[in-house]
Amino acid sequence: MSSRAGIWKRYWRKFKRALDRRDEFALESGDPELREIFVRSALRVAAAFAIIFGLVFFAFWWSGAAVGFGASRAAGKAQPTWAVTGTVRDAVTHDPVPWAAVEDDPIGRPPLFRTDAGYSGVYELVTLPEPHRLKISSPGYESATVPIGRAWFLWMPRGGEKQDIYLLHTP
Repeated sequence: MSSRAGIWKRYWRKFKRALDRRDEFALESGDPELREIFVRSALRVAAAFAIIFGLVFFAFWWSGAAVGFGASRAAGKAQPTWAVTGTVRDAVTHDPVPWAAVEDDPIGRPPLFRTDAGYSGVYELVTLPEPHRLKISSPGYESATVPIGRAWFLWMPRGGEKQDIYLLHTP
């Protein structure tokens, strides 16, 4: 009778005896072990309720954000919330490529966003979070494209990623 079921069975018997006596103060002035069981059980139920409530709240928030993004995208009013950062470098020497153009691939769906890398090759492009491609170009180098973004079920409505890009010299 050392199993969990045996322990609960013993506590249930104590509780049943207290109820059978019809003593309204039996639980308050009676067995302290029984009172501890009720307090512990109440705390567990409250914690389980709070966790379930939090998970349901998170699910509704996330699905609302997904529907909102889809609706704004369909209406043509999507706001950029995905930050892509990194450094544009030479593929052979790994030196930074200054002033490289980093932009959404023009083959993709509008709106398209664009930025330029700084003198040290570092760039930050804020774009839409959906999966698409970036086009990177600089004079004297071949253009490159890299995939970015996340599918809806894998990412949150806001976020970012780091993409270091390596360009080859034109022959």
